Amino acid sequence: MQQKQHRLCQIIISLFSAFLVGTGYAQPADSSPATNREYYSSQVGLWYTVWWDSLERDPVFFKHHWGTNTRVKPIKHGYYATDDPEKLGDDFRFFHRIGIDYLILDDTNAHYNDGGNIARHIDACFAMAKELGNNAPKLCFAGGRPLINGDVDGMQAELDIFAGYAEKYPDNTYFWKGKPLFVNFNIAKNYSYQDKQNRFTMRPATGHLLEGFHAYKEHNLDKTGMYGWVFDMQYETSEVHGITPGFSRSHNNLGTILEPIERENGERYRREWLNAVKRKPEMIVISSWNDHAEETGIEAVELLEPIPGRGEEDPFFYEKITEGYLALKTGYLENWYYRSESDPQVFQYHDGRLNKVSRLNGKEIVIVTPDDYFDWAGVPRD
Repeated sequence: MQQKQHRLCQIIISLFSAFLVGTGYAQPADSSPATNREYYSSQVGLWYTVWWDSLERDPVFFKHHWGTNTRVKPIKHGYYATDDPEKLGDDFRFFHRIGIDYLILDDTNAHYNDGGNIARHIDACFAMAKELGNNAPKLCFAGGRPLINGDVDGMQAELDIFAGYAEKYPDNTYFWKGKPLFVNFNIAKNYSYQDKQNRFTMRPATGHLLEGFHAYKEHNLDKTGMYGWVFDMQYETSEVHGITPGFSRSHNNLGTILEPIERENGERYRREWLNAVKRKPEMIVISSWNDHAEETGIEAVELLEPIPGRGEEDPFFYEKITEGYLALKTGYLENWYYRSESDPQVFQYHDGRLNKVSRLNGKEIVIVTPDDYFDWAGVPRD
């Protein structure tokens, strides 16, 4: 009788846990047992593009963005509008589940651009974050367009807007070093710009990190680093390590003098994640989730034409790689594949053990770990 009651309790607990996962109030039980240890403790931020519009909602900006600037189509929601509540909810819950701490809302094209659509979409992002509460990442801004044009007063007005969001949504705003984080996307002479009212922790960004290398010491980039946009190099002594899967403007009229950065069929992204985990910085920044115009996005997409270096079997490759490396903070994911950096032997994690895999079919996604990770995790291997 006691055994039957115990079994009934187990079933009820399992069903209730499954319900919580489905509603977003609990993590799915697909990872190795939680520990009080962390292999790395970096905060993780993700650039989030906010200007997308659907054909039904705004055909003008749909044509301007999706219609002329991209050669991919998102899989899960098609050509979406950023403020679509179903899309936002799916994204935010996914980010929270896999361990993204905050989003950098890309407001670098000016807050009221696109006929006010960008501002409305950012409003929707904060509203969704508030609705989801602890099941959503925190939010911060990247801006700086007025300062690029030398408009200091305009820059202060922009910062007033962002400070207003932080005041209205304090529980949904990302704080870094004690203040709301603001990423100042700008040019060399303004890397060190500070808010006159000292309301933000400000961190610089530019088009490509290589562009700022000449100002490396002058603007303390050796300490703060840059928080984007394209991480074509690393400032190894800075607080941040950046990850970019690739970059290209070759397909549209955005224009750049910089060469495309090939994705290497996903290997660039996996390699940069491995380097970040090994380095264990204070901050890891990924650019980006969904800037498909410059092809830095990791969101799952369908290719509408062949793109050099994009031969991944699984369109969800980048999302899964991100999830796998975030999980390495504390352990393995159930039924996922792993190998250490200097050993080609692949293992599959299952039921508390790492089991040798003798043959792969070529479609498995393998998380490459630092050489000391297996010993750190302490999971039995066959």
